[in-house]
Amino acid sequence: MKISLKWLAKYIDLRDLAQQPDKISELLTQGGLEVEGITDQGASLKNVVVAKILEKEKHPQADNLTLCKVSTGNETHQIVCGAKNHKAGDIAVLALPGAVLPGNFEIKISKIRGIESQGMLCSEKELGIAAQSEGIMILPESAPVGEPFSKYAHLDDVLFDIKVTPNRADCLSHLGLARELCSLLGRSLEFPTIPAADGRESTKKLVRLSVEDTDRCPRYAGRAVMNVKVGPSPEWLKKSLEAVGLRSINNVVDVTNYVMMELGQPLHAFDLEKVEGKHVVVRPSQPGETMVALDDRELKFDGSELVICDAKRPIALAGVMGSKESGVTDSTKDIFVESAYFVPWTVRRTSRLHGMDSDSSYRFCRGIDPDQVVVALNRACQLLSEVAQGQVCSDHHDHYPRPLVRPRIEIDLKYIGARLGIPIEGVEAKRLLERVGCDVSGSGQKLLVNPPAYRGDLKLAEDLGEEILRLKGYHNIPETIPAVTKDPTPHHRQFDLEEKLSRDLRSLGVSQAVNLSFLSSDFQKKVLGDEAGEKKEWGLTYKAKPVFLKNPLNQDLNAMRLSILPGLLKNLAFNVRHGNKSGRLFEIGPVFWAEQRDDLQGPRPYSEEARLGIVLWGENEANWIKSSGVPLVYRIKGILESLLDQWGLRSYQFDPLKTAASFLHPGQSGRIFAEGKSIGIFGTLHPGLLQALEVDVEAVGVEISLEGLFAGQPRVSKMKPLPKFPSVTRDVAFLADRGLAAADIKKELLKGAGALAVQCECFDVFEGKGVPQDKKSLAFRLVYLDPQKTLSDDEVNATHKKAVDGAVSKLGVSVR
Repeated sequence: MKISLKWLAKYIDLRDLAQQPDKISELLTQGGLEVEGITDQGASLKNVVVAKILEKEKHPQADNLTLCKVSTGNETHQIVCGAKNHKAGDIAVLALPGAVLPGNFEIKISKIRGIESQGMLCSEKELGIAAQSEGIMILPESAPVGEPFSKYAHLDDVLFDIKVTPNRADCLSHLGLARELCSLLGRSLEFPTIPAADGRESTKKLVRLSVEDTDRCPRYAGRAVMNVKVGPSPEWLKKSLEAVGLRSINNVVDVTNYVMMELGQPLHAFDLEKVEGKHVVVRPSQPGETMVALDDRELKFDGSELVICDAKRPIALAGVMGSKESGVTDSTKDIFVESAYFVPWTVRRTSRLHGMDSDSSYRFCRGIDPDQVVVALNRACQLLSEVAQGQVCSDHHDHYPRPLVRPRIEIDLKYIGARLGIPIEGVEAKRLLERVGCDVSGSGQKLLVNPPAYRGDLKLAEDLGEEILRLKGYHNIPETIPAVTKDPTPHHRQFDLEEKLSRDLRSLGVSQAVNLSFLSSDFQKKVLGDEAGEKKEWGLTYKAKPVFLKNPLNQDLNAMRLSILPGLLKNLAFNVRHGNKSGRLFEIGPVFWAEQRDDLQGPRPYSEEARLGIVLWGENEANWIKSSGVPLVYRIKGILESLLDQWGLRSYQFDPLKTAASFLHPGQSGRIFAEGKSIGIFGTLHPGLLQALEVDVEAVGVEISLEGLFAGQPRVSKMKPLPKFPSVTRDVAFLADRGLAAADIKKELLKGAGALAVQCECFDVFEGKGVPQDKKSLAFRLVYLDPQKTLSDDEVNATHKKAVDGAVSKLGVSVR
């Protein structure tokens, strides 16, 4: 939020700090309000002054240039000028040598066509205050010659860009920030007196008010202002709003915006002639009602919104935006100014529901001061009488049937001191809390505190303790090393295992991704298809209907994820679109679903499961890296084998899926079967899915249940001594049906060889010349070892023959 130093100075004496904005910035930052930037408007107009053209003559060497004598009060300067719209006696703007104009254009003494020019007469465009201009800027005759132009044009302000935390809604205004500086500096706050309205008309006779929902609108006030003259705002009002980033519209709307930036209270002005029946009603919307907002958006209500209506239709969405039909225009004569307190949650819900954000909703969502409602209303009416010559009605509506009362907070300073690490004296605590507007009673170590209405963040004794420390200064806390009297709490097993899994995958060359747990339900269905129910073969659960959010940030984040893969596929598609044609990503996180069993009564309970997802895509095409030609599905299989080996799983295999996943290639996918159960699936992503995602490279995916992977973890590594006796290797090649898995042959070989076979690996697969079309050749290497003795050839040959014969008889393969 932008804050003007000149505006602040109206409410607090800052003369000693006016030339030291950095100190103000440091003070606010130390107090918990981070200053993200400081803009000194006058710095860009340094050495730019108001000047008078004394003489204008033709340039002796150029027909299109003039030679002027220009006075800045004490000195006369010779200026060469190319503009045509000036004459002797005009008041203009002169940039003297040393000035740096927008665009980093430095003014120097220079010769133009042989004549020295000691500066430049400037246009609005050159000064950066207009997008286009013709000729130099001519000022009124009353402009003081010699005065810095920044001061004359009210461009000598210092602007602070402040990051206001959500709990400090009281600082979303100049008065609120001035109040904050007063508490930090121990100074008094000054606010102009608002004179009582002395109009002849009565608001209560002109406008009827009905508030039907006092729970969501505890306080609603309004006052009529008659015979306003809508038109441009005076220069001071325009400059004030432009300084804080608001655009001037007309004097009536500008006043409501000015008061909002001054006091933090959003206001709205209705054209009274357009309020049907002169009846203002605050009520819930009716399903199907519509309204065209000021930004031309047509809104359709569902019955949950709080709206401001007249006798026939909605004329404003409470706390968010008014309607175009009831807005102030150039022809408006009479207005009704609204000032209200809406509870934060109803404005926040409405704003999100319709995707509408405004300066008003920003403040209402964080909570405003209900005691400021009438003050802001009177302030706006005072300004309307000044800048729009309006006749303010003598009375006003103020519907406040149940005034909000803040509960008093009991604070034990001994307890607070123990939490803060420093002793707090009762007298000091009372003095500091009174500086922020608290009503404090009691003495000693026990105080009773009533926070002001504008400090909605002060709700607990701990909040008051933080406030005491903030005002005392965080830098005053002595640095002490806390005593450690207990052993640190050990990490949760799940956390430790997930960290280890992350480290192991990164060591295998896979980068970690972190995605939100919610996503678009439409995109999720696009990826997963209609997979539903528990897939025992996969070891995973997929549900057709996800858990939907009641108040999503937007429709792209409206459901909890059923799988890790959709989020990773978004990452994949994003990388490919931006030219990264190869990569490896993994994510560890939870998935969610709602139970849908018929035996469940009442609300459906939700289930959650931790999973691992991996995606690989593309081929690294760097000039110094040769393509291996290995299909990606084998690469992901290799990564999984390395991972499962690192985790000490004694037996695992990869089997083809009997029930293919719709998002995987039916011929290039399988399940991961480890230690007697399925723990996940892997495979090439379906070409149709990749085409829908506009991905033009091959990609593979993996999803594993961490419950299955983490079973029996962490496992202690067991060490064995190196064998004393040599091992013997035997190779064998089989002709097998194409559909037969190498794992099945390996299983039979190990079973037939018994304890003497310590290793069996498939090291070659061949299809082609010399091999029947429906067959494939699979070559295996077996390693035999007896830890008690050296094996003889006869023993090895007999064992090897038994293993080979068993595979041939059980699987119908033949030895090549």
